[in-house]
Amino acid sequence: MKGAYKDGTYTAVGDYTSPGGPEELGVSLTIANGVVKDSKVEVKATRPNSVRFQTMFADNYKTEVVGKSLDELNLGKVSGSSLTPKGFNDAVAKIKAEAKS
Repeated sequence: MKGAYKDGTYTAVGDYTSPGGPEELGVSLTIANGVVKDSKVEVKATRPNSVRFQTMFADNYKTEVVGKSLDELNLGKVSGSSLTPKGFNDAVAKIKAEAKS
């Protein structure tokens, strides 16, 4: 059975490795009935290239997330950023574990 999740807003930090080293991405998801109603990301990168890719991701990822079932979230490349989604997916996994009812 797919996960049953408690409604609410959850925040986690996702980790991933860029060519320059480890990076983090802050992710906040608002969930109702197992569906993502809203999402925010916080650019936490420190390296200029990573900041650029996280910003491109942040500007364009919402259509892939809002309105989707939490169980279906698994982002690939978004707006030329192929590593940032790994950080996003890592944060989503943490949020799923926290939101399980």
